[in-house]
Amino acid sequence: MTENGTLLEVDDLAVEFDTDEGMVHAVNGISYELDKGDSIGIVGESGCGKSVSSLAIMGLVARPAGNVSRGSIRFRGKDLLQVPADEMREIRGAQIAMIFQDPMSSLNPVYPVGRQIEESLRLHLNMTKQEARAKAVELLDTVGIPAPEERVKDYPHQLSGGMQQRAMIAMAISCQPDLLIADEPTTALDVTIQAQVIELLAELRRELGMAVILITHELALVAGFCDRVAVMYAGFIVEYAPVHELFARPQHPYTLGLMQAVPTITGDRSEKLSNIPGSPPDLIGLPQGCPYAPRCPYVRDACHSMVPALEDRGAGHPVRCIVDPATGELR
Repeated sequence: MTENGTLLEVDDLAVEFDTDEGMVHAVNGISYELDKGDSIGIVGESGCGKSVSSLAIMGLVARPAGNVSRGSIRFRGKDLLQVPADEMREIRGAQIAMIFQDPMSSLNPVYPVGRQIEESLRLHLNMTKQEARAKAVELLDTVGIPAPEERVKDYPHQLSGGMQQRAMIAMAISCQPDLLIADEPTTALDVTIQAQVIELLAELRRELGMAVILITHELALVAGFCDRVAVMYAGFIVEYAPVHELFARPQHPYTLGLMQAVPTITGDRSEKLSNIPGSPPDLIGLPQGCPYAPRCPYVRDACHSMVPALEDRGAGHPVRCIVDPATGELR
């Protein structure tokens, strides 16, 4: 960690992909910090750059098509974009781990889950085969998988979706990383299992002191888990705030639209869900000015000529918008 206690510092990170159709600007200069033991939620629609930014942290942006075009990712004061590939392999899994959103495609179908956990333990902690097997059983028990002595021998297809996700979590925490990235960890799980997985992550965070980046499109998951929230749209962070402040006073029209699209339990059957009109922009040809302007109900002429800076405009936290959605007036 740095002297001020910052574990991870992402500064002006931009990621591009060269495709046959043109250059895809997937991440457009995002910045945030994370201290040891803290949690940040990164929220937004599919395709907004959430997962790509996390792959950049892990050093897994597919090359040569993918490229981190600018910025830095400092972990414990060291820029991960500048470290040699062999050193990054040592960091990945041991100090920074990731839970991917689809466990069935992330777990190797031809090896038992226990063997896949053991592989990480033997690689990073130099355990013997017997030590790694005992630790794998212990980890499966820690994440709440029943009869771990038997499940350690099972192949991924023999486990339910919830158990597969728990096995992925066991693999991710096997070396007790300082930073855990959870990319849509509850995708395709029913609501009961979702709650169990999030509670498990919260418990492991408390016990192990891990910092966590939770990537999701579900605001409800962020509300009960994270310390801060970064709302992303078209590769930009459009709002960045403490979680309680964001939910109490959303300041970007997109954040407000996301919250209004969440159903509430009021007993009023006549209540209609709000929706955000239009579609996200094409990341190959982003519109001039604010990328949200074509969908924004508060749009002004100035919105079409510039991308607002992410700054506190009297909102109490940084927001990338020149209009106050509470009044409709310019900030």
